[in-house]
Amino acid sequence: MGGDTERKRTKVARPAARVAAAALWLTVTLASACSRSAPPVPPGFIQVDIETSPSATDPRFSTDATSSRVNELVFDSLLKVDRDGQFIGDLADSFARTSPTELVFHLRHGIRFSDGRELTARDVKFTYDSILAPANLSPRRAAMVRLASIDARDPYTVVMTMRAQYAPALELGMQGIVPAGTAVRASTPRGSGPFMLTSFARDEAAVLERNPYRPYSGPLARGIVFKVVPDPTVRALELAEGVCDFAENNLEPYLLPYLIAQPGLEVSKSPGNGYRYLSFNFRDSRLKDVRVRRAIAYAIDRAAIVTSVRRGTARVATGMLSPENWAYDGDVKTYSYDPARAAALLEEAGYPRGAGGMRNLAFVYKTTPDQARLGEVIQAMLARVGIRITVRTNEFATFYSDIQNGNFDLTSMNWVGINDPNHYYMVFDSKMIPPAGYNRGAYANPAMDRLVEAGAVTLDPAERKTIYTKVQQLAAEELPYVSLWWDDTVVIMNRRLAGFQPYPNGSLRSLATVTLAGGSGAEPSR
Repeated sequence: MGGDTERKRTKVARPAARVAAAALWLTVTLASACSRSAPPVPPGFIQVDIETSPSATDPRFSTDATSSRVNELVFDSLLKVDRDGQFIGDLADSFARTSPTELVFHLRHGIRFSDGRELTARDVKFTYDSILAPANLSPRRAAMVRLASIDARDPYTVVMTMRAQYAPALELGMQGIVPAGTAVRASTPRGSGPFMLTSFARDEAAVLERNPYRPYSGPLARGIVFKVVPDPTVRALELAEGVCDFAENNLEPYLLPYLIAQPGLEVSKSPGNGYRYLSFNFRDSRLKDVRVRRAIAYAIDRAAIVTSVRRGTARVATGMLSPENWAYDGDVKTYSYDPARAAALLEEAGYPRGAGGMRNLAFVYKTTPDQARLGEVIQAMLARVGIRITVRTNEFATFYSDIQNGNFDLTSMNWVGINDPNHYYMVFDSKMIPPAGYNRGAYANPAMDRLVEAGAVTLDPAERKTIYTKVQQLAAEELPYVSLWWDDTVVIMNRRLAGFQPYPNGSLRSLATVTLAGGSGAEPSR
């Protein structure tokens, strides 16, 4: 990912065709869009438009992608993942698996929270213990079920002990750390990262300023205003007008020609590992029939969607893991567009065409406003094979609640930042139905359970690769998800910014090293 991403990263060409039409259409909407209010951005700050508010500014309680993007700039963790998907030290100067059930982390000295307190092993232990405490109801506790204990051996040594050997144990080291004694669900907790959160107004903005105790050099941005702008058209206009400086992976592809034509903007894309999928609710007896799920897979022209809807900013996916992942195996059953095969499978499953060519198959597809267009495309494609789809759109909080509670037939969502294939356990194991995990469709297959549970406890990399090859093959046969595509990382940036490097998982960490033209940023701490 990392090295290859840098080599393959390309600036998007500026095609003259379609740009004028897109610009004209956007200009028509300008009058209404310009009536929006915008919080003032202090000198030396940059504005980043985001589509939704972070769900939590306390890293012990955040699970959504927006929270992760903001929080990783405020909170350090024991480990982080580089652009190649490899674990490297963050707070940890060194780390080692000292036994099949034990990890030892040696902390860097002199790291300070933004209030000046030194970060020690005591803070790390406090953070994890507060997540593990049942009374705190942290949604991150489920991912730490294998962690038996965490101890501060001395001020700079942390020891994690697993309940049993656990292959992806290093992922536990990616938790943001807060100071010992931080209140549960603190609104603006302190961190040791490059920035500190100075204000947060839900559905409006989160403002970050430089951590005064974090060394840096050069004319870097003094701070970041993450402004909540739900409408992708308005986000595009703010970029074009110079109101917004940066956006990543949150603009509809049909807006890109207009942005590419703006001389003050740079648009680039690189391979990403964000995974878009169609999910089924296995509580519905009709969707339990693999013939119905396969018919739906054959009825969706994913290549056409990637070309026409995604405008070439994605790759048709064969499974959850992208080709850059060490455990990826593309030699699996695939479902090319074949409506005739889809129709035959539906007939075989007992759903013949009736009056008007439709079948006795009707489902509700739930989505959010920004993904409604994809729902309409899927609705039209499934209608061709006689399946009725009702697209129901809700704002994100309601939508997410419905999905978590199993209140859906079909939906499409996106996983970001998949690194270890143990993610298959979290989404497909029958024990991981919410609130325990992310098996929102209640998929259950003893063969899948055995495989993903074996993968979690197998330490030998070659053996794990063999296990996850079988997992990917079984997932492609069973179709708990229909794989749609892997998103590219698409970055739109004002040309006054320099130094941003994209990550395949969409991380915004390198905003900490962005410089501003004219030296209007921050000076180094003394």
